[in-house]
Amino acid sequence: MSEGSEALNTITGEYCGMEKREQRPVDTNNTRDAVISILCGILERDNSLSRCCAVRALGRAQADDPDTLEHLIALLHDPDPDVRLDVAVTLGTLGQTGAVAPLVESLLGDPEGEVRIEAARALAKLRATQAVEPLIRCLREDGLPQLDLSVDDFEFGDSLEVQSQALTALGEIGDCRATAPVVEVLSNPDYEDLQESGFEVLSKLDDRQAEVFLLEQLASSSDSLTRRRAARALAGLAHGESQSGQPGSVILALINALLDVDATVRISAGQALATVDHPVVTVPLTLLLTDLDGQVRAEAADILVRAQAPGVVERLLEMVADADLELKVEITRILGGSGDPKTLPMLRKMLSSGDERLCYQAVNALGTLGLPGVEHDLARILNDPQFHTNTRARVATALGSIIGAAQTQVCERDAIADPAREQTLQALELAVFDRNDAVALAALATLTELVTPQEAMQFLLTLLDGDQAVTEVMPLPTENAAQEADNAESEPPPSSAPIPEPLRELVGEHNAQTSTLAAILTTPHNARPAVPRDAQGGARAAAHSVQVLAAGLLGQRAEPGSSAVPALIGVLEGADTRLIREALAALSRIGDPEAIAPILHCLESDDKDIRLGAIDALAGIGKMQDSPALNEALTRLLDDPQATVREWAVRALAEAGGEMAAKQLPRMLADDHRSVCRRAMVGLTPAMASPELSDQLLANLFRFSAGLRYDAANAIRRLNDFESTPRLLKILSDKGKEELHWICIDALGEIYSSHRSVTH
Repeated sequence: MSEGSEALNTITGEYCGMEKREQRPVDTNNTRDAVISILCGILERDNSLSRCCAVRALGRAQADDPDTLEHLIALLHDPDPDVRLDVAVTLGTLGQTGAVAPLVESLLGDPEGEVRIEAARALAKLRATQAVEPLIRCLREDGLPQLDLSVDDFEFGDSLEVQSQALTALGEIGDCRATAPVVEVLSNPDYEDLQESGFEVLSKLDDRQAEVFLLEQLASSSDSLTRRRAARALAGLAHGESQSGQPGSVILALINALLDVDATVRISAGQALATVDHPVVTVPLTLLLTDLDGQVRAEAADILVRAQAPGVVERLLEMVADADLELKVEITRILGGSGDPKTLPMLRKMLSSGDERLCYQAVNALGTLGLPGVEHDLARILNDPQFHTNTRARVATALGSIIGAAQTQVCERDAIADPAREQTLQALELAVFDRNDAVALAALATLTELVTPQEAMQFLLTLLDGDQAVTEVMPLPTENAAQEADNAESEPPPSSAPIPEPLRELVGEHNAQTSTLAAILTTPHNARPAVPRDAQGGARAAAHSVQVLAAGLLGQRAEPGSSAVPALIGVLEGADTRLIREALAALSRIGDPEAIAPILHCLESDDKDIRLGAIDALAGIGKMQDSPALNEALTRLLDDPQATVREWAVRALAEAGGEMAAKQLPRMLADDHRSVCRRAMVGLTPAMASPELSDQLLANLFRFSAGLRYDAANAIRRLNDFESTPRLLKILSDKGKEELHWICIDALGEIYSSHRSVTH
């Protein structure tokens, strides 16, 4: 019998004899073996698509038994090149040494370059030392272009890529027999395209001949690119020398290369020496700090600071005074990473340099240091709208680091009069109402970290009440407020407005589509509504913006049962979509069941964004609370006429889990919109398995796109639904449904992808 027909008859016979299917234990080992046997039988079919699918399915199922390997190896001579290609890939994946000789035969004899490429890749994965000589032949014979029967005068074929893959494979195998042929290639100017990978291969070969060649190229090659490649290749060898004790020829050669006429070579040599843990390299690298090329000096500084070389900080502080602007920026950045207190005076000076980049790097470094004495300087920048948004936002977090570090050094902060702290808090409070939301959020986040949790909560609640914030907390507008607004509005809009780095943690993984807070942070400030010119109107506009920020922080810091919950619920009764969405997100994070009823009311809103925000909020609460009212509301939304609403409701149910999810998700597999079906499939769990669910998943294998078919097969595997196997095999046995066979084959490969027989 062919195609494992005996096993097929046994399984399908059992299935067809059942009047009513029941959930019962399945011998997965025996079932898997039967499936493998049937897939091997499909390899003999005339349909090349079926053969390709069966090959890939066997690879996913990790079918590495001798019989399967024999079937696969035979297909390396298949008339269809796509089949041979898939076989080569699969044999490399299975990792069986018995495939080496047949793959070598394909490497040296297949007429299709793509097949030879995959054969070389498979041999590299197998680390097959017996393939070294054939790979060398392939390398020397230019990928055997005489085999490319499909190439005409207007094509180059795949022989160069075959040669390149053979070279890479030799590096992965790491056999020293490859050294001489690789050197031959690198010495031939006709092989320019192979130079980069060739030098990398030599770096992997623990061979004296390779080392000698690299040293010669570094010392005497007339081509700077070659010398640079040689320096990079010698990095590993240099590290090995340093571990042995005394510096050898490699380290000394790299030190000499620090004097190369080409700046890029000097940089590569310096980077190679950075891997060397030996004091002999410190002095030569320090000399690079006087290099004529600014990039070389910057690279040397970076290496020395990371290595904590003695005296390097002092040397860089001397350099920065006379350095050009570009080098000053780099040195400031590098010194910022050193964390050395001696850098404080220089960094403070850079704050007033007049260059935005220098200022930002100095602010960043001061935040890392966390040393007092610069609070006044930083506060000035924080409240000056002339500075860039990212700089001012980073100032807020830097101030938090400095004041926070000082607070940890005293046991009772309130007992100590600290003018710098009070000044900082005032500057941060002023910045909370900044016209730029990124600055405002950074200031608010820092401010609430520096006070007690009770003070922070009360402050945020006050800000959430916009009218109260205007009269009680909002600072008076400055005399030049109107001029500052004019300046801001006249600025050209940026091409994009990324979330400043200090605020990424607050926003998390959310984007402008899922978070109001993220949306306002990525909106160019001059694209937002202009602040009214009158003082009270401007205050109200700023207060409204800070309400959104306060809601976002309350969601991160409040606990269920806290006073923040009723305050946020009160916001839901307002008319501002932006604020309502952020309040919904905050209530979702807190997870208080008292919020369920008000959130359910938001589902009746005419605003689609509010309805979607309410669904998201219910999903968040559902993770923590099992509420019948919540589940009932989500269930109603499953029949919403808008597919997006149904999809979000399905996601919310899936995240909430429980009996309602088990009951409702299976029926959503029949939804007319594929995004809803996919979301339902992703939410399925093994506890939901049932004959009815199996029916629907199998039906979805033949619906919509290949992506949905994959999701259906993946769900079958996750549910351990091996009762689906006989039904798929039954379709495979029906020659009248051949157009469906490849779908069944792919599904079987996915279903058994993580289930290997214990006998193998």
